[in-house]
Amino acid sequence: MTITPSRTPGLAEHLQDKGAAMRAAAARRPRDTDWDEEIGAVCVADDATGVRKVRVGDWSFIGDGGPDIGGFGLGPSSPELLCAVISTCLTHTVMCIAALEGTPLDRVEVRVRARNNDARFFDVPTEAPPVPYDLTASVLLTGPVSAERRTALLAAADERCPMLRLVRSRHAVALLAAPDPAP
Repeated sequence: MTITPSRTPGLAEHLQDKGAAMRAAAARRPRDTDWDEEIGAVCVADDATGVRKVRVGDWSFIGDGGPDIGGFGLGPSSPELLCAVISTCLTHTVMCIAALEGTPLDRVEVRVRARNNDARFFDVPTEAPPVPYDLTASVLLTGPVSAERRTALLAAADERCPMLRLVRSRHAVALLAAPDPAP
């Protein structure tokens, strides 16, 4: 009798299911307008910690700064959250492309780093940019995939990742004053 070692399903199996789900969704929603949606998040600071309580759909998390900026380090800073947003979007973009193309991957790891300089908040003169800068994303793809396929997958993800496209563009954000809540 031959015993075959059991293998726990991993990312490659998930990508097969993901590709099937994406193809089925595309068949159900064939027009670009079928995909329009409004998304959003709410952030509230309202207690003695000053932490920023973020609500996105059914999920909640907090953001905070370190002691030098009057925080307690109870959560990531906004620039750190930006790195997280880019890394999760780029990871997901790679997974979507791999799923649709049938590329088996065992692991996708995206590490995003940036420089940040808050000197302006303290009226300290600086030549550093007023936004996170020198952003880099390092992508590690593991699985039975050729070097050429990895290169093509990364090029496609670089072109299609929505958050990479956003930080590379000049999209304006409308800043509106909300009406005062009723007493």
